[in-house]
Amino acid sequence: MFNQSCGNQQGCSCQMNSMMSDCGMDNAQMAGGFNGCPRPQPLVAPRRVCVSNQVTRVPQPVICPIECRRVNRCMYFPVFIPQYEHTFVNAANNQLY
Repeated sequence: MFNQSCGNQQGCSCQMNSMMSDCGMDNAQMAGGFNGCPRPQPLVAPRRVCVSNQVTRVPQPVICPIECRRVNRCMYFPVFIPQYEHTFVNAANNQLY
């Protein structure tokens, strides 16, 4: 049903159909592989990376500095404080001060 070729090895070109195998190899050579052909080495394809996204909520501290400032505003208002001064005046008898 299909043809298989195994390179330049002597007598290793096989024809196979669903009923019988026609290889011309003896039983000792056939024990090592498929219809007497050597076992193929596995091919290694490049790695395929499948990515799935997952969101994990992790609390992130955010520092918000807050300054509490007290502003002292001065408001002046009048306070009357009497200041006494002692003076001496020479006056005549009939003058009033």
